[in-house]
Amino acid sequence: MKLYHAPISTCSQKVRLVLAEKGLTYDSQFVDLMAGQQFAPDYLAKNPAGVVPTLEDGGRVLVESTLINEYLEDAYPDPGLAPAAPADRHAMRLWTRKIDELHPFCGIQTFAIGARPGMLARPVEEVNALIDAIPDPARRAVRRSVIDHGVEAPEFAGAYAAHVKLFGLADQVLTDSAYLVGDALTLADAALLPYVLRADHLSLTGLLEGRPGLLAWYERMQARPAYETAVAGYLPEPAVAAFRKAGEAVADAVARVAAR
Repeated sequence: MKLYHAPISTCSQKVRLVLAEKGLTYDSQFVDLMAGQQFAPDYLAKNPAGVVPTLEDGGRVLVESTLINEYLEDAYPDPGLAPAAPADRHAMRLWTRKIDELHPFCGIQTFAIGARPGMLARPVEEVNALIDAIPDPARRAVRRSVIDHGVEAPEFAGAYAAHVKLFGLADQVLTDSAYLVGDALTLADAALLPYVLRADHLSLTGLLEGRPGLLAWYERMQARPAYETAVAGYLPEPAVAAFRKAGEAVADAVARVAAR
């Protein structure tokens, strides 16, 4: 297997978590997102959306992180990361669907807070070229808005509210359950972890405080050996520190948005 991925990418993290939980090895190919390598013609030939990750396995090219994880569960079922009961599998897939729906909102928060200072420090024509390379026009417009306006961008309030809703639902379930679907880790937990981690890295404490079930689960996930292998071992500390600093710098503004 060969995995095209980025160290801090949420979707890359969730696929690496499943690979690690299953003990699968792969050749690692980093894609520098800030340099625009995801828009290189040879990469777009594999992943026309220009996103990470992409997995190659046995001559197959697999895209979309949730579907990649479903593939890994089907192709390499031991150890299993999906419940045996059909109703529980439905519950797992419902969670992964909700988390997929959260993904674009996570991108809004990330670029409005964490990535924005670095983008504003780059030449304007360089930033414009990166934005213009995004294939989807709606994504291009949102990216430009959040880089221009930060947490005051009109898209930010909705993104924050979407996190409040999903994290609240997860907290309710995790108050009575070790994992999102029962007492064993599933693909749903691997899917959610990167988004909680990103909120932590962006110093969005308002999304995490007062959610004891979610926070206990977060600690439980970080204690798993796969977390060290798949996530912590890849985290670029300077980037994480920059994200935290950027989040702290706009904490008051975020609180005002959250209170509206």
